[in-house]
Amino acid sequence: MLGFSRRVEVRRCPLRPLERRSTGMPLAFAFQTTSAVEVLGSMAIACRGLFKEFDNIVSTLFSEENAKYLVAGALAGIVSRTFVSPLEVVATVNMCSAGSCAPPMEQLRQLFVTEGFKGFFRGNLANCMKVAPTKGIQFVTFELFKRLISKIRQAQGRDTKTSLHPVERLAAGGAAGVAAALVCYPLEVAKTLLTTHPETYKGVFGTLYTVVRQQGVRSLYRGLAPTLLAMFPYVGLEFMIYEHLKLRYEEWTNNERPHIMVLLSIGAVAGASALTVCHPLDVVRKRMQLQGVGGRPIQYSGFFDAMKSIAKQEGAPALYRGLSPTYMSVFPSAGVSYVIYEGAKTALGVRSFS
Repeated sequence: MLGFSRRVEVRRCPLRPLERRSTGMPLAFAFQTTSAVEVLGSMAIACRGLFKEFDNIVSTLFSEENAKYLVAGALAGIVSRTFVSPLEVVATVNMCSAGSCAPPMEQLRQLFVTEGFKGFFRGNLANCMKVAPTKGIQFVTFELFKRLISKIRQAQGRDTKTSLHPVERLAAGGAAGVAAALVCYPLEVAKTLLTTHPETYKGVFGTLYTVVRQQGVRSLYRGLAPTLLAMFPYVGLEFMIYEHLKLRYEEWTNNERPHIMVLLSIGAVAGASALTVCHPLDVVRKRMQLQGVGGRPIQYSGFFDAMKSIAKQEGAPALYRGLSPTYMSVFPSAGVSYVIYEGAKTALGVRSFS
């Protein structure tokens, strides 16, 4: 208007990436002026990394090697439990009984008189259907957790050439026991009911259906808490003691492969040691499973209430009821289980991680 004009210079301000935070952001760059395209691109990169990691985990879980561990463990469980089925029946009945019981051998005689030879295998099909996946999952997850612990040691810069510490084996075995129990617990309930109430329940799936129809789905998980509480130390101790003794034997004999009698002995010691520590937890677990079954009252509000009530009303020794026949079954069962497992691994061409 006055004959001159002001010249305005507009400067472009380049977008600068923010400095990476010390905690490490999943997005590589975040701009002061962020566009939707940049955010989506960064999210896609992050998701691709997550999917790749998930794919690696799935590939590891369902590898051929792990499938062989699963098969070997399942076979070991079926053979060992069928071998000691008569003693397992007596032990289960004793643990679930609130009164005094006859000696194990007398109970076996009475069982044969009243039910014949088939009475020795009462609930064995349910037991095998339960123990096959349970043992399979225990052994395969035990191997997985041992490898995971080794990777953690490597990430921490610790020596990975030496064998795992017994406490690390205890942790791996305990985690394996919990994982198997979470998956297979309803089958444990069915096995207990078929053993203690054969006149009421028929067949594994029939038992599960009847329990769900009469008491609801939650009843299939009654006693799960004490089971998880028992499985961690029981399986952890058994695996830890077995592998520790086996490794010591191999060191003593200059890596000589243990023969059958050695494996039987080591397995029996490992199983009996774990049983001694954890038997009271097993008694409480089975008592809670039977609450509300066959007209039985609901006596216990939880695990600790059940343990306290049993000890108060029946005496502390009641927590070890059924220990004698359980010992009689665990000694051969644990030994046979490890013999079959080691033999199956050899036949399938796999070795345990040490």
